This record gives sequence, structure tokens and C-alpha cells, in this order.
Amino acid sequence: MNEDNNNPLTPALRKLMTASLILKTTDAKTLASHLNRSPSTIRTEFQRILVIMKVHCRYAALETAKEKGWLYPQKKW
Repeated sequence: MNEDNNNPLTPALRKLMTASLILKTTDAKTLASHLNRSPSTIRTEFQRILVIMKVHCRYAALETAKEKGWLYPQKKW
């Protein structure tokens, strides 16, 4: 659980989701390169996000997280 009790995403998952919005992609290879992680780690983290948020796709997860204010502001980048 994140420092915000209403936000179920860990800091690492928040960082992934925020990067996905900034880069305008959910592509594992692109995000892995940007975040210095492996593509398989990115895929695993997205699967965790889908389960935590109870949504069916990455885009739904991004929309929900954005609406609820669960992502980092861009100034933190």
C-alpha cells in the first residue's frame, strides 16, 4: 500500500503508470528501456496492477488511476 491510504499502488507501480502516461505507451520494451527494468518485469508489474485495480486492460488501469489521482505529478520526474 502506498503512503496515501486510498492508493493501492506501490511507488514502483505508480512510477510505471506515470511513465506510461508521460510516454503515451503501454509497450513493455519502451517502458523497460525508460525505467531501466526488463520487459518481463514491466509485464509482471502491469499484471499486478490489473489484479489490484480489478480492471481488464492497461488502458482501463491508466484511466482509473488518472481519475483517482493515484499517479505521480510530472514535476517529480
